[in-house]
Amino acid sequence: MNNIKYSFSEDFAKPITDTSVNYAFSQNLCKVDIKSITEYTQTLQAKNFVQVGIGGSALAASAALSFLQTSVSSKRYFCLDNIDPQRLRDVLELDPKETVFHVVSKSGSTIETISQLFIIKQHIKNPHIVISTDDRDTFLRQFGIENNYKIFDIPTNVGGRYSAFTSVALFPMAFFGYDIASYIEGAKEAVRKVRDKWGFPIDLANFVVSLYDRCKVFVMFAYKDRLYSIADWFRQLWAESLGKNGLGQTPVKALGTTDQHSQLQLYQEGIKDKIVAFLDTISPIDFTIQTASEPFGYLKGKSIAQIMEIEKQSTKKALSQANVPTIEIFLEKIDEFTLGAFFCSLMITTAKVGEFWKINPFDQPGVELGKKYAKERLLND
Repeated sequence: MNNIKYSFSEDFAKPITDTSVNYAFSQNLCKVDIKSITEYTQTLQAKNFVQVGIGGSALAASAALSFLQTSVSSKRYFCLDNIDPQRLRDVLELDPKETVFHVVSKSGSTIETISQLFIIKQHIKNPHIVISTDDRDTFLRQFGIENNYKIFDIPTNVGGRYSAFTSVALFPMAFFGYDIASYIEGAKEAVRKVRDKWGFPIDLANFVVSLYDRCKVFVMFAYKDRLYSIADWFRQLWAESLGKNGLGQTPVKALGTTDQHSQLQLYQEGIKDKIVAFLDTISPIDFTIQTASEPFGYLKGKSIAQIMEIEKQSTKKALSQANVPTIEIFLEKIDEFTLGAFFCSLMITTAKVGEFWKINPFDQPGVELGKKYAKERLLND
């Protein structure tokens, strides 16, 4: 797949050889009702889109919109992925006639999401609400039916953090005019290529498991602002899927070049327990320095993107010399197809690592226990 280039700083064992891809998220790719989502978004006159969800119900949407935006849009995106009252207040002050609320909960019973839904209905008369929830009977589905809201189905067998190819992300992407058919096709192509022995997802899985004895931290170092939200999405995918049975690798996000001035000291001279993945893509725009005062005359003729690239390569070289394993991943295009392929590739990598460690990469029992305790407190306080 030419759109995703990658390289590793050192050789590694390859114990994972199975290239089959038979997971719920991949099987669902052929079942997505792209037409119904696209046709519904075309009926909307709203200028503001509010994603009301948490974790997998928001991260993929936010990451996709951040990656794909190449110009200023007349439409605005807001995300209520936390129940901070100040953020909620800001959203409640939007013009309700120009705002659509996309309320997302796979289980249909996420306390944070349901709480904000109640507040939205309480403060706004006849809010325009669209729901995405499990295709089984859930509280949120019944609430939507009772209030005559548009409802999109999330397949029961597709977990929240693997829902990037459902309405969870597809509806907001379509609202902002992105080609969701191409996005889905990119994911399908990644599946086909892996089955045809394309290396990236399996190589990445092997790199991780072969270095696991000494590397318990995975740093995703995003070298463009548009990639930073992908690192956010990846953190949930990696942590919730693999942090079980005393195993797991702590995912950390970093932004280049910003975090060269905050985290790099630790990576360079601290404990050597990290893999650092440099994630980058093209620069659609650039600026060249025409004049430069001494002692910075050497910057004359250099572009901002060129400086950023030199900073990245220099950081990678320094880390390699300090025996820190690194990966370089470069997305050749900023488009829906590439994003779909990349998201799907990382999902496949995650599933393969889970299988190798003999854990279930599709559940999250530790999260459920915290939810149980929270509900008990809310019922009794």
